[in-house]
Amino acid sequence: MSTRLMHVDLDAFFVEVCRRHDPALERVELLIVGGRRNSRGVVQSASYGARAFGVRSGMPIGEAARRCPEATFVKGEFAWYRDASRAVRAVLEAHAPRVVMVGLDEGYLDFTGTDLLHPVSLLGQATAIRTAVHREAGLDCSIGIGPNRMIAKIASDYAKPRGVCEVRPGWERGFLAGLPLRALPGIGPRTAERLAARGLTDVAQVQEMGLEALAALVGRDEAIHLARRAEGRGSARVRPREQAKSVSRE
Repeated sequence: MSTRLMHVDLDAFFVEVCRRHDPALERVELLIVGGRRNSRGVVQSASYGARAFGVRSGMPIGEAARRCPEATFVKGEFAWYRDASRAVRAVLEAHAPRVVMVGLDEGYLDFTGTDLLHPVSLLGQATAIRTAVHREAGLDCSIGIGPNRMIAKIASDYAKPRGVCEVRPGWERGFLAGLPLRALPGIGPRTAERLAARGLTDVAQVQEMGLEALAALVGRDEAIHLARRAEGRGSARVRPREQAKSVSRE
């Protein structure tokens, strides 16, 4: 029995929830959530307009203000996010046999064992779920489908915003070959910069290198982990746990 997972990621979740609670923000294209302009906090979420200026989740508010001085800054309330997340979870549980939330704005749906209901593709079911989340919870989401958690997560990132992407078993390597290394989990800006300094920028480059050649560039331990991810190997286990109360990386 092959594993079939969906990763559901709510698009600009914190921004959209704040907009719902303050209609005046609906038409604010440059919106940053996390704190007031002069606060010492970090960005929880930024509208897609603000992201075009380089604003990202986890960035200090001060830096976000320098990058996007015309933006509107709001703090938001945890209770808003909690209630919105619960509403989304209720929708997901009505459409999937098993739901595991891994943050306020993301979760995995396990469709393993549903081959009789969905013998070939889960695209139709994913599209129905995306529509239901928008209709019943008032939020947009992107959905990735894959044979393990890593591929499903990368696929949902690839589908953003408001898209669906399916990577079937056997397609992992080809799907990843067209992506930059920073698309892989664990490859943040600093790691990507370090790898780029060694001439590695794309997943396809890692796929084409032998392990020894890769180890000569980055060290054996990192080479093993990097090669494994570049081939699309990841855990298929989705472990239930209490919904996170922290802000996701988005």
